Amino acid sequence: MRLTWKDAVSTLFMAGIVAVYLAFLSGTSMWLISSARGTMTAVLVLGFVGGCALSAAGDMYLGTLTRPAKVLRALATLFGLVALTAGVAGLITGGTVWLAILFGATIALWLTATIRHAFTVPATPVVSDRDVHEVIHQDRAGAR
Repeated sequence: MRLTWKDAVSTLFMAGIVAVYLAFLSGTSMWLISSARGTMTAVLVLGFVGGCALSAAGDMYLGTLTRPAKVLRALATLFGLVALTAGVAGLITGGTVWLAILFGATIALWLTATIRHAFTVPATPVVSDRDVHEVIHQDRAGAR
């Protein structure tokens, strides 16, 4: 594969997540990110919009994947589950440990996806000697 505009946009959202988290750690007085729950909400929203909404999960299941691509897909699944669990637990408890876990898992998820996009070889299209119309209009196909 190759890096696309979606990777650039998700990188911008990741920069936003880093900025929000660093602002929280420095003790900001901004109304949304002055608490752990507010920061957690901001990180979750930015992560969903910048990662999940821009992803093309269906592309992951087209064609055959190489072993490294399968490993990266499994890691992305693991990081996604950790991020979701930490996000829900953090919103319930308001704990800063859950926020740190969410932040780390989100960074790892973005990094894993970017590496997979940058270094995975794209699947080659299937080439056939049959015309597409032979499949769609079988009555017109006739015998060869």
